[in-house]
Amino acid sequence: MRDRADLDRIVLNETRVILVRDLSVMNPNLVAGAQGLVVGKIANYTLKVAFPRVTVGINWQDCDIVEGKTGMPTDAEQPKSIPKPRAMGEE
Repeated sequence: MRDRADLDRIVLNETRVILVRDLSVMNPNLVAGAQGLVVGKIANYTLKVAFPRVTVGINWQDCDIVEGKTGMPTDAEQPKSIPKPRAMGEE
């Protein structure tokens, strides 16, 4: 999302978002392109997003609204990626 005004378009338990940033450091299921369902708000600009295998708080700038799709995405809709091993302190 590019503007905070996009947050007004979010309907809890209906709006689907897609990650635009790789967050696999937090969880290997959170690669760029993963889709999740917005189930709540943790803070003013932090969304609680349920992915098929994990529920996490995501900053509004790290995701974008998926137009035309609602409801919980399935595992088949998630990008298939093998996480690379990371060294200590690497980002």
